[in-house]
Amino acid sequence: MLLAISIISCKKDSVADHADVKLVVDLQNHLIAVSDVDSASVVLRKGNSTPFFFRFQKGANKLEALIDGLPNGQYTADIDIYTKKMQSGKSYEFVATRAITITSNAGEIVTNGPDDLGPDGWSARRVHATTDNDIVVIIPLDVHDPYFEVRTKGLNWDFFGVERLALDGQGVVAHENWVCNNDCPGNDRLIFNKTHFLPFTEEIRQKAWTKNEITITVGNLQQQVYHEFSNVWTD
Repeated sequence: MLLAISIISCKKDSVADHADVKLVVDLQNHLIAVSDVDSASVVLRKGNSTPFFFRFQKGANKLEALIDGLPNGQYTADIDIYTKKMQSGKSYEFVATRAITITSNAGEIVTNGPDDLGPDGWSARRVHATTDNDIVVIIPLDVHDPYFEVRTKGLNWDFFGVERLALDGQGVVAHENWVCNNDCPGNDRLIFNKTHFLPFTEEIRQKAWTKNEITITVGNLQQQVYHEFSNVWTD
């Protein structure tokens, strides 16, 4: 899937009516610190118009994105934060969607960073990767999140599959697969989906289970080389 995004150039002489409008993510005393952040960005959408992409810069206990140059109005902000490797050796992605209002005198538009995941509107995902980052796989930490994502650099990977399985003891509670049908990952080498496993996640909300697992497989069919990335939840 390819998304057309406009990138705003921040020149003071052309945005006098919207000077110094910033979107700020407050990270003070939150789940992650500014020093944990590897990169962060936001995509702003207004209705069905072209989305606008901005990168966050690191400040003192906060992330800041200069969003000058946009028309006034209501926007949906899709915020994406990637961490460095934490003390556990694991990397994470934190995502949230916020409704914001942009006006010419908005100044700083502040939203809180991740803290109490779920109730605070933030979701966390584990970032898995091969040692050379040729394959990157993103798996949600919330068992009820149907999202998955796969990115590849190399062109030799031609098999992509995802399996989700829920067990109650030895009995199967729910089971679902997804396999690429030769139409992915496309020229951008990116696969992401947040709807295919929705029936699965709804089913496990309604039924008792003791173990839940997801396995994402990326491989080369001709060479019979495969990489598996997984996560297991227990209840």
